[in-house]
Amino acid sequence: MLLIAFATLSTCLHAVPASAQEGPGLEATGHVVTEATPQQQQPGTQQPAASSSEPGTPPAEQQRLESPSASDSVASPAGQQPPEAPSTSEAVASPAEQPSPDAPPPTPPPEASGKQRSTVVRGTRPAQSASEVTLGRDILDTAPRTNATDVLRVVPGLVASQHSGEGKAQQLFLRGFDALHGQDVELNVGGLPVNEVSHIHALGYADTNFIIPELVQSLEVTEGSYRAFQGDFAVAGTVRMDLGAREKGVEFAGTLGQFNQRRLVVTVRPGEDPGTFAAAEIGESDGFGPQRGYGRAALLAQANMDLGHGLSARILGGSYVTRFDSPGVVREDDLEAGRSTFYSGSFPRQGGTVSRHQLLIGVDLPREGTARTRVEAFGILSDLRLRNNFTGYRVDDRGDGLEQTNGGSILGLRAEHRRQVTLFDRPVALELGLGGRRDGIHQTQRRYRETDGTFFADEVDADITQTDVWGYAEARLPLGRWAFRLGGRADALGVEVFDALAFRDSRYYDGQGYSRSAFGVHWGAKAGIEYALTDTWALFASYGDGFRSPQARSLSEGEQAPFVDVHGAELGTRKDGERLSFQASVFGSQVTDDFFFDHTVGTTVFTGETLRTGISAALQARPIEGVTAALSATVANATVTKTDAKLPYFAPLVARADIGWEKPLPGIGSVLSVGTGLTLIGPRPLPYDEFSHTVFLADAQAALRRGALALRLDVKNLLNTRWRDGEFVYSSRFDPTTQPSLVPARHFTAGSPRVASLTLEVHL
Repeated sequence: MLLIAFATLSTCLHAVPASAQEGPGLEATGHVVTEATPQQQQPGTQQPAASSSEPGTPPAEQQRLESPSASDSVASPAGQQPPEAPSTSEAVASPAEQPSPDAPPPTPPPEASGKQRSTVVRGTRPAQSASEVTLGRDILDTAPRTNATDVLRVVPGLVASQHSGEGKAQQLFLRGFDALHGQDVELNVGGLPVNEVSHIHALGYADTNFIIPELVQSLEVTEGSYRAFQGDFAVAGTVRMDLGAREKGVEFAGTLGQFNQRRLVVTVRPGEDPGTFAAAEIGESDGFGPQRGYGRAALLAQANMDLGHGLSARILGGSYVTRFDSPGVVREDDLEAGRSTFYSGSFPRQGGTVSRHQLLIGVDLPREGTARTRVEAFGILSDLRLRNNFTGYRVDDRGDGLEQTNGGSILGLRAEHRRQVTLFDRPVALELGLGGRRDGIHQTQRRYRETDGTFFADEVDADITQTDVWGYAEARLPLGRWAFRLGGRADALGVEVFDALAFRDSRYYDGQGYSRSAFGVHWGAKAGIEYALTDTWALFASYGDGFRSPQARSLSEGEQAPFVDVHGAELGTRKDGERLSFQASVFGSQVTDDFFFDHTVGTTVFTGETLRTGISAALQARPIEGVTAALSATVANATVTKTDAKLPYFAPLVARADIGWEKPLPGIGSVLSVGTGLTLIGPRPLPYDEFSHTVFLADAQAALRRGALALRLDVKNLLNTRWRDGEFVYSSRFDPTTQPSLVPARHFTAGSPRVASLTLEVHL
């Protein structure tokens, strides 16, 4: 009903005239960015935010131009030059400063260097809850970022664990949720969805290893489930990555490091627009211990194009392939007895291969007044073959090794429309979205012998077609110092499953294979209230319904597809500023009919209703020129409502600090930069009333650049801490000559020791 109401509202109400954008009191959501040439850029600095046009309205709303997505990047019209901007990488203009569409282009002042500059207009969704945050390139450059795990760790409160090799999707923890490999965190890269539905290894499987870290321009983080654009798996939050190349020209980066690490990245940016680029990565390593070697190659390319007549397009494509080994786990009692070392591998056949190929085509339609419309179509092909054995010979004397395969194809289409309308003589920012996604999946699971790797049992052989069609609407109405947000979202899910192994046993049915289908709808409400204390400081109250789609193979014929419903709420405050931005919130999430999947033994445990509560805070500071800092901490609790028992594996305390300093050295014509990334993870509850070890990690980097050459030293785990990346409690039998036992034991996967690497960059 909310969707119908807002759709009617959009068509019936007249749009605000373009000239009204310049009047006081209008909530203009504008963020105009002027990007200078590399000679004019000063990384790590920001321009002060312009004053709001209405007293008490947060600049986060006044200073952003709502565009269809955070990855929007549009070049200025030919021949039109912007006014001279300060020598910073960003200049923010208030709505009153934006020229009318009918006004003649401004006369550019003379450039000291005599070089022409271009303008890139970027849009981000305005922050409308206390915990939304955007992490820019200056923060990402403060600490070593050589893979996707390093990029994700900068997200406030997020733990990214890579305990099964360099090619498997990270295990994620956020806001009291053990999201496994993505079931509770929605991930999006440049507009491409990452989470895979009904995956054989884990629901919502999100493999981000195809990302080339040097291309991540910014991270747009929306924690909680309070915004209407958040879709499937946006239970604990949503992370969107915007892609872009750092500098115009060609950049070569070659890395050599310990454990025979070799990596080469080539990036090409032909013009001033950082959103038009092509980059390739090739990397390999023997790993820091047995069965940790890997090799991978990735290609990502994007083009922003002005098609004329107000029409623009964006194309993003890429390919990725990897082969990796996995060490498995070490039993704690084997380590104590000297039968294993800290970095031992358990069984030799573990590891896998992954490939991913993707294409997105987006079109921005000509702007009409305040209305903007974007249409995007995308396609993804992915394949996974994974072997692992976490229990040894506990189930079968031939071995408990599993080989899982998952081949997926995704076709999707979405449209987003934003405009400003008037209601009761007040401006209303309206956002509408429609979309559909079709996933075709073929998956198998077989058991193999540890002696020779041959298969002896088929457990899964299924073909799945899963279709999600959605629509959402969200409106924001400012009333003086107050602002009210109301929205809704509906997702309709249709599932078709063919199980080739059903009724295979002729004792029960004289045949093989069985088809079944299911259908369900999830309705979700979104709401928020804001109160502006000052121009830069506001209070927020947010509510939202999130959801997680079901595992298709678990559904029966004609079943109403049971979504996992999440009801979340948050109270908080945020202060935005040039030198200091701060956020703090108290949050809670109630999950009905929850479950967690113990991937070590392949068992889903249903818990009923669960409750997550906690507090979080994040800070971004640029106190003096050249210094950048991002600090965050999250304290969370997760319990089963009926018994008040703690859920296993969630992270109750996560703290992160990224601090960087950049200093020009005029005497030698160079720039020195140093930085560090610090991570603290408190003890996590484990099954059988046990707890994991506390983890503290320190990464550091130092770089010196002179002209076209730069040399960078990265050191991960600077203190050489012996830490456990993953810890589990369950029963296992690693020695087939011993008697089987169901007594639970501690297991762990070792985190990386100190690893140093040296990178030479050449900028042409």
